[in-house]
Amino acid sequence: MRLLFTFLILCFTLVNADEVQRIESIVSDISKLRSDYVRVQSSLVEMEVRLEEEKEQNTILHQDLNLYSDYTQKEEDYKNKILSLENEIKSLNNSIKLKEKNKIICKTTKQKVMKNKIVIKKCLNNQILSDNNKFPTLLMKEQYKTDGTDSAAYSYRVKREASIYDGVDGVQVDVWEEFTSFTSNERTKQWIKITGYFVEKVWSASTKDIWIKSSDALKREK
Repeated sequence: MRLLFTFLILCFTLVNADEVQRIESIVSDISKLRSDYVRVQSSLVEMEVRLEEEKEQNTILHQDLNLYSDYTQKEEDYKNKILSLENEIKSLNNSIKLKEKNKIICKTTKQKVMKNKIVIKKCLNNQILSDNNKFPTLLMKEQYKTDGTDSAAYSYRVKREASIYDGVDGVQVDVWEEFTSFTSNERTKQWIKITGYFVEKVWSASTKDIWIKSSDALKREK
């Protein structure tokens, strides 16, 4: 009987020992799972932080990309504006050159010098207005009337920088400097016809029909 009781106690002890070992094993597994859970949670938090940082970095990159795109577009616009202005300048230069070619320029004739004597191509005394008028007498406008019938040539001097025209109320063809000397035997109340002019104290007959306003010239005393 005692032996049976001892055997039962031994069996019970062995059974409890297995149960205790199993419980300890379960507790150990739970502890390990908790530890893994904490580690995973930490990793998750770290990954979330990194994700936020990546999002911020991505946002910054997008902003930089937009700024670069805007800068590129503005640069392209500036280039187009510069190209347009350059083309406009070229067009204006071509227009100016064309106008200069079409502009009537008063050219001076060459003078011949022989043995230190001045040779004048056209004599002033020969510039006499013809009295023979085959056309009927017409009434002239006030600005075209001459001061008188005197056909003698007079010397004049430009009072100030003045414009030269191709006729009475005509188109400006040149600009003369102050003190430029010239001659004329025909004038109206408002205009003087330039029949000759002086270049380096040498007189030359005018090869073109050119006029100056009376207010811009002063008659020189003989």
